[in-house]
Amino acid sequence: MNILTVLITVPLTLKYLGTERYGLWMTMSSLIVILGFSDLGINNGLLNGISTAHGRENRELARRYISSAAFFLTGVALAIGICFAAAYPWISWQAVFHVSSPQALAEAGPAAAVFVACFLLNIPFGIVGRVQLGYQEGFASNLWASAGSLFGLAGVLLVIRFHGSLKWLVLAMAGAPLLAQLLNGIYVFGVQRRWLLPAWSRVTAEVSKELLHSGFAFFILQLAIAVSYSSDNIVLAQILGPQAVTQYSVSSRLFNIVATVTAVLLGPLWPAYGEALARMDHQWMRRTLLRSVGLSVGISVTMGVILFSFGTRIIHLWVGNKINPSQTLLISLAIWCVLSSLSMALATFFNGASLLSFAAKVAIWASLANITLSIYLTRRIGIPGVVFGSIIAQAFFAIVPYFLYIRRYLAAATPDGVGA
Repeated sequence: MNILTVLITVPLTLKYLGTERYGLWMTMSSLIVILGFSDLGINNGLLNGISTAHGRENRELARRYISSAAFFLTGVALAIGICFAAAYPWISWQAVFHVSSPQALAEAGPAAAVFVACFLLNIPFGIVGRVQLGYQEGFASNLWASAGSLFGLAGVLLVIRFHGSLKWLVLAMAGAPLLAQLLNGIYVFGVQRRWLLPAWSRVTAEVSKELLHSGFAFFILQLAIAVSYSSDNIVLAQILGPQAVTQYSVSSRLFNIVATVTAVLLGPLWPAYGEALARMDHQWMRRTLLRSVGLSVGISVTMGVILFSFGTRIIHLWVGNKINPSQTLLISLAIWCVLSSLSMALATFFNGASLLSFAAKVAIWASLANITLSIYLTRRIGIPGVVFGSIIAQAFFAIVPYFLYIRRYLAAATPDGVGA
């Protein structure tokens, strides 16, 4: 449903907004993704906590994890909201988004405010999906996410039909998943697992401290990954302008279908690794990791070759002749989708096995290399430079260290070094 929504909304919104305003929207989306670390990693720490409690069959521990996370994240969202409201009148949106037309300038601030509001509301609501993933019921979370995609598609069609401004388009796309998440929360805490409903009496200092400890590692990891994955649009906007963002983002969204497929397949393994670790089943972890790596690489290579071979034709059929990606850009995106899928398989193992300290260090170095290389290569070769910067950084600063560490970890964890 997510892929279908993207395939339908991209040509509609590109035609409706025009090149500059569409580039503004994509740049704004990248900024919001970078702000995804604002939950301080608590949601991901909660996922690991729930999977551990599930592996130990400890309901009370799960209650304490959820209540502590819910109240902490609500406080974080309120604090960020107050800071943003105070800073809003003083922000130069022209400098932030590098736009020039009067219409884009007029819409930038209000649209950003709507985007931030939806993002902040999603911080505490995000625990619902983490609870379902922790209990290995990701299918339920994905069904609600599919409903959110449909709500968003309906909202976009309504905004275009009644000629709404960019802020209403943002509300349709960012607010619809939030509505689905709210309905999901009502079902989970009101019907399915009422005993998990957050309560102040279940907030404990011990669990809160544990969440902060694991959350901090996830915070560093999320921040570094957000910079790596979401900086491309910002780099292009600042160096080449919003039109370059549009050319790049439409092409990259086509190849992001590969990442979506891989994420659907790998997502359920995160809590499963956590439960297996709680049960000390390292052999299962090793077998599953090898299979997930083979599957993700096989799928991404196949899809990458197809999209590279027919990418230009697909994009012209999809959005028209306004977007003309170079062959260099297409091949760079094809290589990137393979490396990204491989990295996702390895990162899922690290997250589920709570090997966060090493993963955070790797992510920091990879993100610094990514930003530096992307800026340099974009100035040298244009739009494909941001992708080649990501490719080099991911290959040498993330994937190689991941493989070496996992090899040592499994060799030490399994009898007679079988993990090697």
